Amino acid sequence: MTYPNAAVTDYINRNFIPLHVSTQSNSDLLNKYRIFWTPTILVLDSDGTEYYRFHGFLPSDEFIPQLEFGLGKMVLEKHDYKTSSTKLKSVVDKYPKSGIAPEAQYWLGVSEYKATHNVDALLNAWRKIMKDYPNSIWADKVSFAF
Repeated sequence: MTYPNAAVTDYINRNFIPLHVSTQSNSDLLNKYRIFWTPTILVLDSDGTEYYRFHGFLPSDEFIPQLEFGLGKMVLEKHDYKTSSTKLKSVVDKYPKSGIAPEAQYWLGVSEYKATHNVDALLNAWRKIMKDYPNSIWADKVSFAF
């Protein structure tokens, strides 16, 4: 798959098996994954189960965090909390200004809570959202706790 940014291409090649499906063909795949707009980026596991999707063109400084977040969400839903925490923390630490960072922080708290059952891990992650992303929808979602 061709992307104009070498960092994006490298990230994809290291972490994914890219597949380009033409909207002019492969209607079975388009229907299976409910693809109605391009580009649609899906994060699937090796069985073809969808874990994350996003639409539209993004600059590389937003594209890579979206992909990393997708991997973090996938392993979170597979109950691999250690790997999920690592991936989601990477999004927050390396891309704190990206549009996906507040959501990554939210799910990082969930992942750490699920791993430890320590409510402080969850609340600390959510406090960070309130502090670092006070105008995000994710701050609104956790505001009930404070």
